[in-house]
Amino acid sequence: MTSPRNTQSPGRGLGTDTATAESRGPGTVDEGAPNGERASDGPRVLLVDAGNSRIKWALAPAARPAEWRASAPAFLASGAVDHAEWRTLATQIRAGWSALASGTGGDAHFAPNTTPLALGQGGQDDGFICPAPASVWLTNVAGDAAEQAVRMTLQTLWGMASADWLQVLRASESRAGVRNGYQTPSQLGSDRWASLIGAHAAWPGEHLLIVTLGTATTVEALRADGDYLGGLIAPGPALMLQSLAQGTAQLPTLDAAMPSGGQDFARSTTEAILRGCAAAQAGLVERSLAQLQAQLGAPVRCVLSGGARHALAQTLSVPYTEHDQLVPAGLYEVALRAAESPDSQAASLTAPVAQGGATRTSAGARRDAGHARRGT
Repeated sequence: MTSPRNTQSPGRGLGTDTATAESRGPGTVDEGAPNGERASDGPRVLLVDAGNSRIKWALAPAARPAEWRASAPAFLASGAVDHAEWRTLATQIRAGWSALASGTGGDAHFAPNTTPLALGQGGQDDGFICPAPASVWLTNVAGDAAEQAVRMTLQTLWGMASADWLQVLRASESRAGVRNGYQTPSQLGSDRWASLIGAHAAWPGEHLLIVTLGTATTVEALRADGDYLGGLIAPGPALMLQSLAQGTAQLPTLDAAMPSGGQDFARSTTEAILRGCAAAQAGLVERSLAQLQAQLGAPVRCVLSGGARHALAQTLSVPYTEHDQLVPAGLYEVALRAAESPDSQAASLTAPVAQGGATRTSAGARRDAGHARRGT
């Protein structure tokens, strides 16, 4: 039996449609502009998502593009590095910015580079210097070491002046039209919070079940009016396969990217493992969708995101919409709203927040908001 799939336009990857990401089109090279920047270029926002496995980044216009759609985001440039290779993050970001300035970005997605930049130098030997970003926003579920890696990256590109630029998104009671239903709102992971914001921006007025499949599988229930009703957390596909291999004597270690082969009962051990784990993931999604639709008494859009979402391609028996960049889309929505309403952004940063083992005062947080507005 073939699983039904939603034929609506899926979310595109970072930088897969550079033309639509520009608010004024690709533009032309202005030979009189510094560093060969195009005349149509404006200030940029740097978005960083430090997940469990990788640090991902994207560049976007600081002002909301006329053609921007959170349901199909197309950022100006993007890339990702494993945590162990964080020292090459600055190289990637600089390469992306340089390609934008020269108009040679192509699809503007940059693979890992093994040559790190020297701290504080920014790779200026070839004459290109990254312009200062209008703001830098981070979601981080990987702990203090990951945040420090991002801060070191910023210092590599822009020196000590970047120390106050970083805005770290943390879950709060409400943000960008989403209201947090957690009993203790701050306990919600920042990546899940960003995904909720991104999904609500993508499909406003729709009830949503947001499923993110990565190291863990998370399921979020979001009402059409922006009320977050709560969620579920389970092991991701890879963790399920690893637990079987590690907890049994004779079962092999399998890759979650391997196709499961469908919904039928398997006739080999390998297929039995793959289909069993995929069915467990699918059962979680299908049960949650049925529960939410019964609770709300209305249709619910099922949204699949995360790098391991393809594990369900041949197993899920309900319609779904794919979106592979909910976290950066949500982070961008936060950044845009902060730029559009700087006073509310400053007010939202008045409470002390822990950062790097220290606590920033409200005055320091307000200074951060000012830096984000001025791009200094």
